Amino acid sequence: MRKILIIGMDGLQMSQINKLNMPNLLKFQNQGFSFKNHHSSFPTVTRTNVASIVSGVNPGTHGIFGNNMVFREYNKNKVLPVMYPEMKKIYESGKNIVLTPTLSEIAESNNLSLMVLNSGTSGNALIQNLGVLNNKNITFHRDIPVQDNQINTKWPKQDIPDINSNNHIIEIIENLDSNDLSDISIIWLDEPDKSQHNCGIDSNESITALKNNDKIFKKILDVIDQNQFTPYIFLVSDHGYSKIKKTIDITRELAYDFPGYLFAENGGSFLVYSKENKIFDPILINEIISKSWAGVIITGNNKINYNGIHNYDLLYSSGIRNPDLLVSMNWNKSDESENTKGELFSTNLQKDKGNHGSISPQEINCSLIINGPEINNGNKTFLPSGNIDILPTILHLLNIKIPTYIEGRVLTEIFERCENNDYDILKLPLTTKTPSGEYMQELQISLYKNYKYLDYGYVEK
Repeated sequence: MRKILIIGMDGLQMSQINKLNMPNLLKFQNQGFSFKNHHSSFPTVTRTNVASIVSGVNPGTHGIFGNNMVFREYNKNKVLPVMYPEMKKIYESGKNIVLTPTLSEIAESNNLSLMVLNSGTSGNALIQNLGVLNNKNITFHRDIPVQDNQINTKWPKQDIPDINSNNHIIEIIENLDSNDLSDISIIWLDEPDKSQHNCGIDSNESITALKNNDKIFKKILDVIDQNQFTPYIFLVSDHGYSKIKKTIDITRELAYDFPGYLFAENGGSFLVYSKENKIFDPILINEIISKSWAGVIITGNNKINYNGIHNYDLLYSSGIRNPDLLVSMNWNKSDESENTKGELFSTNLQKDKGNHGSISPQEINCSLIINGPEINNGNKTFLPSGNIDILPTILHLLNIKIPTYIEGRVLTEIFERCENNDYDILKLPLTTKTPSGEYMQELQISLYKNYKYLDYGYVEK
């Protein structure tokens, strides 16, 4: 049986893989197949994109719209963090956490084992293995209870950079018996995300984190060699990054004057929900447009129509958890040559630190490298791809029938020796007049075959 290994490095961008800081990963990139035009799901936050990776569908279908959001069918009047304690209560209420089957459920139904080792948030780790809620498969995480047949291990104190937690993952792997290594394994490192949030993208701490990730990556490859496995390895990230230009207090800016709504903050974006029995009033859109810090606004469903504002249904299928509005904070790209260089307004953290969540290209652009048997290694493509394509590609490699609801595609480029990088770009501008003046927003979408990839969105006021 073929084995799958997913190695996630939270917040890693392809431009950060270089000889100085990540020589082992650079070697892997040169020997593997690289996707140079890889897309995060919007909002560009971790739990949204982890759900996209393990479900193969967009947020409107899988239902995880942010790190903080409203689960309408559970509690219409409360913003919840997508973390293990809150999600466990949703599960115990009989509701689904993710609205479609995920990799852990598909593995179980095909008699495949799955193991998760995760130093990130508990919500992230839970989404990667929802089976942990009924003691199926194994997850190693500091905030998730030890399951049956799992090594009881004490996690070290977290620090910045989080060297100890990520080195602990390697210690767990090295102590596992070769028979304990699963058919599908997910190893998720919380760096460089944690250091970039707390210290900045190019800080000494974030560079130290990158270098340590590179050492861990080499140790993972060494364990694979020692156990004589030849797995398909997916090196993935969930989103890119920007530098914070200014932090905005959404409560003071909007919530005080609009008490009939909930505002779920997600760093470079926020979600707006009408409270129960509240009819959405477009005057709120006028108010958001008037703010210099506000970027692209997308209405969450076709019941809300506003001239000059794009609707989510234009991009992807909407679902029962779609917010009324998805609002990206305004952003600018400060260096066209490096996808790590950009600035944004943010709903949290401090000026000059790193953040993500917006509809900017530097946050939508993220990493994907695949290596393994029969793959066209040593090559790359500029064809658009996305985190939603990872699951169908894994299923294809495992000879598992791909469910019809899957919205991603099989990344057949990894098998083909073809130089064709042709795809279409669609620009969607809308202009309207508001009480605060003329407002224009534009979305850019890449189209390949019958698949859509949101490249970015921007506004002019």
